[in-house]
Amino acid sequence: MTGIVGVDRSGRRWAVVAVGDTVRARLVSDTGTPATMAIEELVYAHGPLVLSPAAGIERGGVCAAFVDTVDLVASDPETASVEQIRAVSAFARRILPTD
Repeated sequence: MTGIVGVDRSGRRWAVVAVGDTVRARLVSDTGTPATMAIEELVYAHGPLVLSPAAGIERGGVCAAFVDTVDLVASDPETASVEQIRAVSAFARRILPTD
């Protein structure tokens, strides 16, 4: 598996994937219902999530490019573009609980 894996508070592993303009999670370490959820619903129901790159992530992939963008925004925000900052903040808004 490549991409980002999130582990919920019960220890279940979820593959985090972008689908169009949304972020979804697919249960990969256990069986359960539902097997896929919107990331917002997952964080609300089973969060927080601990995110990490899956083993074997390729540096040339889309996920790796996004991780590089997050690193840039976090470490040197003065050089990040407005679009990069918006992408990182939009992702953060999707995965953080809103209550």
